[in-house]
Amino acid sequence: HIRLDLLTVPLASVLLLLAAGAFDARTLRDGVLGTRGIAPLNIMALFLSLAYLSISLDATGLFRFLAFWVARRGGADGRRLFAYLYLFFLLSGVVVGNDPVILSGTAFLAYFTRVAGITPPTAWIFAQFAAANMASVVLVSSNPTNLVLAGAFRLSFLAYAAHVALPFLAAALAVLPLLLHMFRAPALVPPRIDVALAPAEVRATLVDARGAACGGALLLATLGVLVGTSTVGVPVWEVTVPPALLMLVRDAWHDWSAGRGKRKADSNRTAIGHLPTDAEGARTDALTAALRLRARLAHAFPTVAHVAARLPVALVPFALLMFVLVQGLAAQGWVALFARAWAAWAARTGPLGAVGGMALLSCVLCNFCGTNIGATILLARVLQLWAFPADAGPPAADPRTRDGAVYALALGSNFGAFTLTFSASLAGLLWRAILGQKGIRVRARQFLALNAPISLVAMLVASAVLVGEVYVEHR
Repeated sequence: HIRLDLLTVPLASVLLLLAAGAFDARTLRDGVLGTRGIAPLNIMALFLSLAYLSISLDATGLFRFLAFWVARRGGADGRRLFAYLYLFFLLSGVVVGNDPVILSGTAFLAYFTRVAGITPPTAWIFAQFAAANMASVVLVSSNPTNLVLAGAFRLSFLAYAAHVALPFLAAALAVLPLLLHMFRAPALVPPRIDVALAPAEVRATLVDARGAACGGALLLATLGVLVGTSTVGVPVWEVTVPPALLMLVRDAWHDWSAGRGKRKADSNRTAIGHLPTDAEGARTDALTAALRLRARLAHAFPTVAHVAARLPVALVPFALLMFVLVQGLAAQGWVALFARAWAAWAARTGPLGAVGGMALLSCVLCNFCGTNIGATILLARVLQLWAFPADAGPPAADPRTRDGAVYALALGSNFGAFTLTFSASLAGLLWRAILGQKGIRVRARQFLALNAPISLVAMLVASAVLVGEVYVEHR
């Protein structure tokens, strides 16, 4: 059987189009190496390096420690605790992005709601999912869609954050009372929650305090340098890769030091599963040796192996294939056709129509273009061709309409993750998988019904603030 997923479907599409002659070698090269300011390989290096920093920091237990600390500070008032955790997920998502919040926050809520006797945990998990995906819009580093957009329009780290911060804050503040109203039933958000969390239990969740301090300092320093160098033209991946390598070395040294004196002959054993034997005859000797080597490395460096296993490496071939497919559309004239259609719409409706139209279009296409990454790659190329018809020429669109459309795409590519389907984002697929592992089932119909009003309010409020921003900025 051939499994159809986010890797095989784009790969099959590219191979089919190559065989049909729709693509050539130049299209393939331009898709991987990039054109018009979009550098896919640089974007992937930036994304993976920041992902390693965030996931390594999460592996120290810092996120779980802070979540339990917030829960303890929230007291017994259920609605107040709900609001505290919502704000905590927002702040965490801004700093580390949505994936670490989904990875650790979902597991935390599954445990917390079970201990507190909250069944079903619908209100808490949907509030967390919305908060994580709204917060990921703020920093360029928080979501690969932001990286694509910043690269396409040469947006500095600081300029990008300055334009999306107010729309995000307005949307986050508007969504909280909506969530409290939607989940007003006492069974969903109990008026009183009695969960005894002793200080020792909270401290026990921080498994590596030194690693948390090192990782936190490196992540904050990296974000600070990104802001400081955003106006001087330093490639952002050159800022993020060195700290990630430093954290990798630190993790390896920590594992080696912790395992010194404990290494025994049973280091061949591992939790990765059954190793093949000669009797089975299902593996070659070379593969068996490779698996045993991998097992030994995982045993010797458990932290590095844990972080590496959670790295979204599968995103790299998927994103590169999507870049190739969009480049193929551009080579065949489809992107130019879409750009002319968008130009007609923007000319007729002005900044208000550009913001509203792009916000709606990006949210919807997240569900049908191979997650929000595919939608962002396609729409960014369309806006590029519309706003800058020539690579080095002056902008063709007026500044209000141009900025409104670009930052509306930033909002839609993030907020679109909680709209219609799980597959609107990789975070949605990850969220559903973790919930399934914890015995919590969220149906597709429930996902749509509960997220639709949340995303609608968030996008309406954020878009209204964005319209005001572009009119104030470009008077």
